[in-house]
Amino acid sequence: MSQKEQEKFSLDKKNDPKKGLRLPDGKPRFIVWIYLAIFVALMIHLLFFVNGIEPNEVEYSTFLDNVSKGYIQEVSIVNDQLVDGKYTQNAIRDGLVEVNPPTQNLLTGPDPESVGRFTSQMPADHDLVQFLVDYNSTARLEGNTEVIFKAERREDWLGGILVWLIPLAFILAMWVFLMRRMNPGSQILNIGKNKAILFDTMGDLKITFKDVAGLEEAKEEVVEIIDFLKTPEKFTRLGGKLPKGVLLVGAPGTGKTLLAKAVAGEAEVPFFSLSGSDFVEMFVGVGAARVRDLFKQAKEKAPCIIFIDEIDAIGRSRGRGNMMGANDERENTLNQLLVEMDGFNTDSGVIIMAATNRPDVLDSALMRPGRFDRQIMLDKPDKRERAEIFKVHTLNLILDDGVNQEILAAQTPGFAGAEIANVCNEAALLAAREDKDAIDMDDFEKSIDRVIAGLEKKNKIISPGEKRIVAYHEAGHAVAGWFLEHTDPVVKVSIIPRGLAALGYAQYLPEERYLYTREALIDRMVMAVGGRVAEDIIFNQISTGAQNDLERITKMAYAMVVDYGMSEKLGYVSYNLSGGNDGPVFLKPYSDATALLIDEEVKAIIADVRSRARKLLEEHSDELETMAQALLEKEVLGARELVEILGPRPFGEYIEFSSVGPKSVEVSGDGAGTAEEEISTEPGQTNSE
Repeated sequence: MSQKEQEKFSLDKKNDPKKGLRLPDGKPRFIVWIYLAIFVALMIHLLFFVNGIEPNEVEYSTFLDNVSKGYIQEVSIVNDQLVDGKYTQNAIRDGLVEVNPPTQNLLTGPDPESVGRFTSQMPADHDLVQFLVDYNSTARLEGNTEVIFKAERREDWLGGILVWLIPLAFILAMWVFLMRRMNPGSQILNIGKNKAILFDTMGDLKITFKDVAGLEEAKEEVVEIIDFLKTPEKFTRLGGKLPKGVLLVGAPGTGKTLLAKAVAGEAEVPFFSLSGSDFVEMFVGVGAARVRDLFKQAKEKAPCIIFIDEIDAIGRSRGRGNMMGANDERENTLNQLLVEMDGFNTDSGVIIMAATNRPDVLDSALMRPGRFDRQIMLDKPDKRERAEIFKVHTLNLILDDGVNQEILAAQTPGFAGAEIANVCNEAALLAAREDKDAIDMDDFEKSIDRVIAGLEKKNKIISPGEKRIVAYHEAGHAVAGWFLEHTDPVVKVSIIPRGLAALGYAQYLPEERYLYTREALIDRMVMAVGGRVAEDIIFNQISTGAQNDLERITKMAYAMVVDYGMSEKLGYVSYNLSGGNDGPVFLKPYSDATALLIDEEVKAIIADVRSRARKLLEEHSDELETMAQALLEKEVLGARELVEILGPRPFGEYIEFSSVGPKSVEVSGDGAGTAEEEISTEPGQTNSE
């Protein structure tokens, strides 16, 4: 649909006969007549009642003196405060008094009758009437001209209106300002209005598909949505119905919101953007009222897109977590959303787009066909897509000629678009901190290192004994991973403290895979426990630095037995206790005897892993000692130094990078850290101690 067709369509909808003629912004046209009437009234007042030259004002004593001399012809006492008089013609002709020229009216021109008129302010303590009566009595006896005087009351209606209107308007403006600033009573007058931000086609925000990289498959899915908005008759001519809702599902930072904005930019239609929490308020019924107002406004702007970010804030399954007798306002909001999505006509040109990273918690009624008809998955980008994302985020950066986006993409497996943007920004800040003219690869490598493992703690003092333990611990990880078949190649080992509690770390280059065999899981567990086993072999004692290693191998062992059915004693059984969540499990779907068998199987797996790691490190004790001494001397070993110490890797090809690795990290600390998931289906999992 072209721009002119959209404007005509929008104007036709606003000029609904039931609503009367309306302006392009949707306001009724009778408002124009109200504005015009106010303008005409002001112009009439200006032309007929405003004079260009005010009458001559004289002192009150001068006025009394002129009365005594017989220069005054008539006097009007206005509101007992002002004297409005006129000189005699003899006094004007003989030049005995000073007069102003005729007053000018903007419409009628000069007024001859205004010649010789004057004004004077009368004191409150002077009796002018008695003074004039006494003067006329004397003038009558002497045969002089008497002064004609009268009392007059004048009403300044315009001044009165302004006197009352201006303070009232000021008080009203202050009240509205205070009510808007108050919390939680902010926007008290518009409490039921939606908080959607409208990105119209005439706005300065214009995002298209060229601004979105790494989402080729998702783009293909939404191209049809754009065709629906541009040419709906193409799809409805055969009796088909336009989709009502499109749900974007993906991990945080994969570009769900950006893709929705690109759809609006490509379709050239208004785009309402808001989050699920915008419907939540402390007042009962506000969420449902905002939903109604949102859809009402969207219908007036149709064709358009409504985008609700983080829809799980209001779209969670009903009946979960409610206290007995409590009124769940979120459920009322969800009910209204379900009614609106099922209520408006399919040919209204309004398409709902929503984004979430937790589709498992959404209500089934929201996910049924007829509401969110389509679900588009946004996975983390692969190597080729990451290179494209790097090109987009480095477009406005000043880069050195040696920067290669392909290498950067290979060094960042598992990174989402938001994380890549953070890497580029950190690299620019690091280069600016060192007063460089351009950003080089070293800045990007430091940036990746900083994003992965945290800020380098240069001032953290470690005792020589602790430093030796960390060196052998990290060497144990690296040696175990180097000589195992199903582990990722090591690209960097460091014993420089980083992050909150990390005393050292080892970086790996994980391959992008989605399935893991039992042998692969066992090898990864051997690599994870290699640091603890190295401490036991060298020092004949163990430290707290392997806490995260033990947590990870325990979770992986339980996942193999309970979830993946990799135990011969239990067989092909999956209890799936986690259900995709990390919360506690209160109901176990097996007996106590089975629980005992599970514990025995887990202990057997971990014992086998420990013995394999000990045997492997004892076979390569020379390499372990050499690497630990090299770490104590250099503190950081890159991929080239690892090959020189350990020799060619028996499994897989040697991959050389400068000095920094990708996202998968082994971090050895002092026992503090966050446990990672037992096994990740995403490439490039981060392993922290």
